[in-house]
Amino acid sequence: MRTATACPGTCNSAWRRAETIREEAGTEHTLTPAWGRPVQCDACTERARHQLAELPELLVAVQLESLNGSRSPSTATIGSRGSSDAPAWPGQAARLLLEAVLGEMEELETDILIRRGIWAVDAEPKSDGITEGRRITDAAKILGAHLDWMMQHHPAAGEPHDHGNANPAAQIRGWHGAAQRFIKAHPQHDVRKLAPCPRCHGPYLAESRDLRLVDDRPYIECRDPDCQRILTGVEYDAYVKALAAGISRAA
Repeated sequence: MRTATACPGTCNSAWRRAETIREEAGTEHTLTPAWGRPVQCDACTERARHQLAELPELLVAVQLESLNGSRSPSTATIGSRGSSDAPAWPGQAARLLLEAVLGEMEELETDILIRRGIWAVDAEPKSDGITEGRRITDAAKILGAHLDWMMQHHPAAGEPHDHGNANPAAQIRGWHGAAQRFIKAHPQHDVRKLAPCPRCHGPYLAESRDLRLVDDRPYIECRDPDCQRILTGVEYDAYVKALAAGISRAA
């Protein structure tokens, strides 16, 4: 019978601190840990699932910042930047963050698919001819499909959720937090929850701020520079209706 282990997530941060004090100073405590099922607890697993599901939308906002190129006195990237190390050009900080997060997402995706025997050992994700938005969406979907496995069975699943370690949940938390901090540090544009683009399938659709209105409704345009699909309001409504019908049939 497998011995229960304390979840390595942030849910047990206070318990781990209390245990350290008990071991070092002999001070007893009454805290009890959240137990893993079998490695990480249900709450940490669902938190990682939620953060991973939000990542595409957060990264869309970061990418819009790279396209619009506004500056901000503070930036949030995966790596630390000194106060004097300002971006060389507007939008550079957003590009650095996007490239870092997407690169790490695809690295974890590759690691998991190889470990699970789905890809060959020397396999690498293909990016030629694939838009950045589609790469983000695909990586998030693949990681989401394997989330239960990687939370409990990945070799690093038992590592505490500290910054910079290989625990998949810690990595997701780091990406999500970096994107959130970046968005708060930079003025954002009209990012609204819209359906994925019908052409590139990336989460980049937004109401146009530049094209003229049609029947008092804005055009819907894909902000992915490699796609730039444009829909009228009527076309977008019909697309969403067909998309919802397809989802209902598949359910």
